[in-house]
Amino acid sequence: MRQRIGGYAVDMVIFAAVSMVVTVIAGLQLLLVTRGATQDSSKSVYAFLAIVGMGIPLSWSALNLGLLATRGQTGGQYVAGVRLLREDGRRVSARDAAAWWFCLNPVLFSWPSAVTTALPLAFVSSLVLSRLGIVAFGVVLTLCLAAPLLAIVSALLDRQNRALHDRIVGVVVVPAE
Repeated sequence: MRQRIGGYAVDMVIFAAVSMVVTVIAGLQLLLVTRGATQDSSKSVYAFLAIVGMGIPLSWSALNLGLLATRGQTGGQYVAGVRLLREDGRRVSARDAAAWWFCLNPVLFSWPSAVTTALPLAFVSSLVLSRLGIVAFGVVLTLCLAAPLLAIVSALLDRQNRALHDRIVGVVVVPAE
């Protein structure tokens, strides 16, 4: 359990780095489009928020799906010395990796991602979709708050320390060789 928590902490540091890179790219886009002007830049600000709101989860997911499909571990799991295997002992496939990643995974649905993803998306979508944007924000925020708690509680209650998303997908976290 200690290795999983350590891996999660490292993943959150990597998440912060990915978030900063995407935010800098979005800021450069904002600066280039407005040419440093302060007037008539409201549409550019919306583009900035949309790039941040969509760019962070897309780039974060692409990075981890690539690592999971090829190595069977996220960056944090690599540092912590653990990896994913299927229950039958075989390596995880790309399909298993995607299912594990999107199935209430606290590395994707985390408290930091609630701030960096849900808030910019909620602002942009509320301008366009009003009620639907607020509902989407509520769903994402609820997932981001509930997923880490569900993972911790389910791992503590399981003899093998398997979190809920591990059991749903049929994978186990084992020491890396």
